[in-house]
Amino acid sequence: MENNVLKQTFLIIVGLLSLSQQAYAQDERWFEVEVYLFERTNGQSQEQAPEQVSLQNPKRMVDLISPLFSTNITAASLGLDACSAHDWATKADECNQQLSSSTQMNHPSQIPWSIAAPSTQYGVPDGAPVLLAGEQNQFKDIITKLSRERGYKSLLHMTWQQAMQPRRRAIPVRIFSGKDYSSQFKLNGQSTLSQTTQSEVPQFDFLGGSFGVVEHKPVWTLDGTINIYLDHYLYVETALNLREEGTKILDVMRDNTRYNSSEVNLSTPFLYSFPMKQNRRIRSDEIHYFDHPRMGMILQIRKMQQPIDRLNSHASENE
Repeated sequence: MENNVLKQTFLIIVGLLSLSQQAYAQDERWFEVEVYLFERTNGQSQEQAPEQVSLQNPKRMVDLISPLFSTNITAASLGLDACSAHDWATKADECNQQLSSSTQMNHPSQIPWSIAAPSTQYGVPDGAPVLLAGEQNQFKDIITKLSRERGYKSLLHMTWQQAMQPRRRAIPVRIFSGKDYSSQFKLNGQSTLSQTTQSEVPQFDFLGGSFGVVEHKPVWTLDGTINIYLDHYLYVETALNLREEGTKILDVMRDNTRYNSSEVNLSTPFLYSFPMKQNRRIRSDEIHYFDHPRMGMILQIRKMQQPIDRLNSHASENE
């Protein structure tokens, strides 16, 4: 008798949870996001890169790109389960930690500017953001027109679907592309090949940080996050860095005397980062342009058939 009561209680709880999930899925508001970033290469910009490199590292990120290109050889050789595409989209921080702890993690030295799923994809109710295929993009004419203009270089183009959340619950989408500079530079811009010794520049911290061990990670040409959230209106926050090789002139202190770089002729290779940090309210279905002296971003957030409606329509067709 007691077991039957417990069983009935359990079934009721499961039923309530199921109804709650269905109600949540019904209330979800999914949108389709397409973004295209390009670099200005005409050399006319006088924009100066900050001396300090801003390193953004949100605790949680949606990573739709790594599953396409990263390979964890150690996990595969040990018979371990690698992160699935869904894992990358829902717990990218854990997957990144797994890759960082791997001694034989492989990734390409170049990420193409066009990012797309190998086949047509759609979001599912109460699911993670999903990367779409190339045929689901709509910016083809815009990109073709820009590619004919001088002084523009494509950085990244991708489209995904996601359920929009309020700001406190929204999870940024990480984007990256281009060359991996990690064999030449660290994430903070310092050269890994610097020949400067501590005797030449004693105990000087060029970036206000420390000379401690820096974890080896890819250092991409374009890297950062796009955070989209819903607060009566749609908002887009960008935290992007465009990296460019250059030379850093150093001021050196010796015996309490500051020497000018021209006097000691001391400089070092440095990877500058040009940040694009903007927060803008936008309208759905309109094409928006985010301007920056070194790059530009074209973005559209489109209304779409909701996953729950698509699921129901398919179920009706199969009856």
